[in-house]
Amino acid sequence: MIILGINEEHNSTAALNKDGKIIYCASEERISRIKNDNGYPWQTINNALKETGIKTSQIDQVVYTVKEQDPIALKTKRITRFKISDYIREMHEHWKPILLENKPSHFYENLLKESRFNDENNQYYNFDFIKTTPRNKWVEVFNQERKNIVARQLNINPEKVIFHDHHQCHAYYAYYASIINRRTRAAVITADGWGDGYNATIWLAENGKLKKIFGTKLCNLARIYRFITLLLGMKPFEHEYKVMGLAPYAKNYIAKPAYNVFKKTLIVDGLDFKWQEKPSDLYFYFQKKLEGCRFDGIAAGLQKWTEDLLVEWFSNIVNHLKVDTVAYSGGLSMNVKNNQVINQIPQIKNFFIPPSGGDESTAIGASYIASIEKSVIPIPLSSAYLGYTITNQEIEDLLDNNKIIDNPYYQVIFNVSPSKIASLLDQNKIIARCAGPMEFGARALGNRSIICNPSCFENLRLINEKIKFRDFWMPFTPTILDYRASDYLINPKNTSASFMTIAFDTTSLARQHLAAAIHPYDFTARPQVLTKDINPDYYAIIEAFAKKTGIGGVLNTSLNLHGQPIDRNASDAWHTFTHSDLDAIILNKTLIIKN
Repeated sequence: MIILGINEEHNSTAALNKDGKIIYCASEERISRIKNDNGYPWQTINNALKETGIKTSQIDQVVYTVKEQDPIALKTKRITRFKISDYIREMHEHWKPILLENKPSHFYENLLKESRFNDENNQYYNFDFIKTTPRNKWVEVFNQERKNIVARQLNINPEKVIFHDHHQCHAYYAYYASIINRRTRAAVITADGWGDGYNATIWLAENGKLKKIFGTKLCNLARIYRFITLLLGMKPFEHEYKVMGLAPYAKNYIAKPAYNVFKKTLIVDGLDFKWQEKPSDLYFYFQKKLEGCRFDGIAAGLQKWTEDLLVEWFSNIVNHLKVDTVAYSGGLSMNVKNNQVINQIPQIKNFFIPPSGGDESTAIGASYIASIEKSVIPIPLSSAYLGYTITNQEIEDLLDNNKIIDNPYYQVIFNVSPSKIASLLDQNKIIARCAGPMEFGARALGNRSIICNPSCFENLRLINEKIKFRDFWMPFTPTILDYRASDYLINPKNTSASFMTIAFDTTSLARQHLAAAIHPYDFTARPQVLTKDINPDYYAIIEAFAKKTGIGGVLNTSLNLHGQPIDRNASDAWHTFTHSDLDAIILNKTLIIKN
């Protein structure tokens, strides 16, 4: 049974499911090199078939992750192409007339007249129906086009294409991707900005099956977080993590005025939410109310408020369902500091957050739903290494085409040993690693990573200034050997930490050994705890470094330049290497050092 899952929204993604096991998953941005690319993932689907050897005739079903897709959002590629100035313009020219002035808006009609939002590059749909079809029929007609585009690409019957509810996709991903004892009763919770009429759902898992208990349109936490990101001058759908990273720096007295503003609005109401004071909108209301609050205080107040509400809401859910095991996904699950406080709820004994729970993961969730419907039990994700695999041939071609071996500026070492790499790390060299299959999702887990000695605090500044070119306040994260995790992490529940999905407080030893790889102010970490069987080559490097230095981890950040997608292949990695101050790069087992 072979199922293709397709997500067109934030980070459009394709996933291949064979007999319940995910054999490929990647996002279109990695090929198009356009950050947060959305729309139909044509190139990724082609690569999925090439990488796995699956023929189109073998595909039994194709499943989309949204039942009601907005064609204007995809035609304009809003999430992909909008700049901060466009989002501000949208606030003033669309939402302000509608919500505050009781006037019609023609913002999106005007947008379609601009060349930047009519660029047909990487657009594969036929949008002609927008000009001739009444708006109330758009979803129905567009769904047929969504079927037709699959049929055009794969030469299959359009009737093989179906649509699943967005939050159901999140829920099935949260549960079936996680290593949960299927005999255990569990709560499965989803929360995000919006999808198919909801922004949060609650499910009960019993005997390996999911039953929806509740859905709400009032869990506006993710939406408020998004608009506050914009008010702070950062980009929605992309820079929310910067707000989270900024939050710990503010003192309580600085955060309190903003916290009190948020506290007067949305509150928990049992399994639901309700407005205590309903805002007129989610932008101009807070713009006015937060006037005079300091920028770091706004970030801290927002983060503390979301943490408090989620702790109360999750507590209510586990008490109502009488469970102590929880799986969680959706865009809001990407906030690792929220996840930390949820994990500390006494009633929760087992907390599972699979990798990268944003919309990219719904491609997997949709395929799991189809598996269940075909009586095929999904297999949990043991790793996230599901994408393009770098080949030795492309490395040879890269060396030849760039005449690297004969260039005195570079030293090339073939079949490099973990000990040699560990020696470079010990010398505080900053090294890129592009090896094996690419990680799926937002987190680099060693195969498309930049690594360095985590004990040298100066490395944090060096990577930010000379390689990543990003905000000074942003922390990095560690990859930690499994047998050293208890040396560094305060994790009394032994919560799984394989995918950088949850933050932990750290020990005093971590503040020495991992000084550059934990948050420099609150000393938390969102680690990747690595086992040897999951990535033996990466494990061997860190183990060799541990033998040399006594430090059981490395600083790990994604292999890319700031604002660009994570690198996919040898060519991408070489671009990053030659356009930054990286000291060395590992391509599979070939090491290239700048002399």
